[in-house]
Amino acid sequence: MVNGDHRPERPTVRVEADTSRCVSSGQCAMTAPSVFDQDEAGRVVVLAADPGGPAAEQAREAAAMCPASAIRLRPAR
Repeated sequence: MVNGDHRPERPTVRVEADTSRCVSSGQCAMTAPSVFDQDEAGRVVVLAADPGGPAAEQAREAAAMCPASAIRLRPAR
């Protein structure tokens, strides 16, 4: 993504997903479609491991909504 200054958004979080915990609810993919998707079995797939800007906020919301607590967010490096 690019902000108003045409510079790339700086990553603010690091996204990690534990597919062994995932229950395939799809909340992550619906809440943050630029960050998450689902595989053929419905398990979480991370599309953007280092989102910034609005995508980072959506990732935070998705992690909070995950019924299996399969998504972890860490500070970006």
